[in-house]
Amino acid sequence: MTGWLATLGLGLTLVTSASPPRVQLPRAVCNTRGVCITLQEEERTADGVSLLRMEEKLPRRLAPEGAFSLWLAWPMEAERQRQIVYRAAPFHVLLETPSGRFELFAPPLVLVRRTPAETPAALVLVSFDPAGKGELKAAVNEVVAAAEARGLLTPEQQQALAARQKSLEGRLPGLVLAMESFRAKPTDPKARETFLSTLVAFPGEEMDLGARSISPESFLTASQRTTLRNAGYEVMGRRWMEYPGTPELAYRLHIEACSVEQLVREWNAGLRGPASGIERVPRPGLDFDRARRHDDVSFTLDVRNDVEGTRMHQVLRRLLAVPGVRLAPGEPLPPAH
Repeated sequence: MTGWLATLGLGLTLVTSASPPRVQLPRAVCNTRGVCITLQEEERTADGVSLLRMEEKLPRRLAPEGAFSLWLAWPMEAERQRQIVYRAAPFHVLLETPSGRFELFAPPLVLVRRTPAETPAALVLVSFDPAGKGELKAAVNEVVAAAEARGLLTPEQQQALAARQKSLEGRLPGLVLAMESFRAKPTDPKARETFLSTLVAFPGEEMDLGARSISPESFLTASQRTTLRNAGYEVMGRRWMEYPGTPELAYRLHIEACSVEQLVREWNAGLRGPASGIERVPRPGLDFDRARRHDDVSFTLDVRNDVEGTRMHQVLRRLLAVPGVRLAPGEPLPPAH
C-alpha cells in the first residue's frame, strides 16, 4: 500500500499515516529487599517476557574484602534460562555462611540485552556481605529433628546426618574461591559464569527440606515413626497410584509410612489415599482400634481388572487385613469423589 490512496472529488487528498514508533518505556525491576534497577523496555514477547536494554557499568575489579551488590546480565543455555526466568515467582538463593551472606535474585519473565545483536540473557542481582555471617546448616525435616532430639536415631542415621552436614560445609571453600576470582575480574565471562553457577548449585540436596532421602517416611523406621506419633507429633505418610498401562491391571496402590488412623480417615472421607482410585459406588465405613491408631502401615496393592469384585472391594479387603482396622457400624458411605 502506498501513502497516497485516493484523490477525492473535492480536491482533497487522503494520506495514510505511518505507524508511530514504539515508545521505549522505562521499567523498574526490584528484588525482595527493595534494591532496584531501571532499564528501557525494548519489547515484550508473546509469552509475556519483557526484553530490556542494559548497559553494564562494572569496575575492573572489586575490593577484595568488602561487600558488593551488582545487577548483571547472565548468559546461559536455553534450558537453564527457562528454569530461572520462566517462572511465576522470582528465582532466589540466600545463603548465610561463616564467610558471609551470599544472595542471588533473578526476576521472573525478564531478559536483558547489552547490545542489539546479543542473545537475551537473564537479569540477576548478586550480592555478598561479609558482615552477614551465619551458621551453615543442612536442612533436616522437623520430624527427623524431633527423633534426633529424643535420642531415637540409630548410629547409622546419626552418621548420615553428619555426612550431609560435612558435604555442605565442604562446598564453601569452592564458592569463596569462585567469588574471589569474580572480584578480580567482574567483567570476565568465565569468572562470572563460574561464580554464579557455583552459587546457584551450592544448596544442593543438603539444603532441600523436601529431599526424599531425609523425609520421615524414608529416613526413619516404622517403630520410630510410631513412637513419635505416640508422643504427639504429626507424622503423615505418602499415598500414590501407579498406572502400568496393562489391561489386566487397573492401577498399583502404594501406601508408605501411613498411620492406621490416617488410612481409615482418608478412606471414610473418600477424597484421597486408598479411596482415590475406586469406583463411584457406596462403600462401607471403617473404624480402628484406638490402641493401634498410630501404628505404621506400608503396602503395595495391585488393583486388577481381571478378578472378581470391584476395585472398591479389592482395596477394602486389603485395608481390613491391616491390624486394628475393622468395619464401622451404620449405613454405607456415599460414593468417593
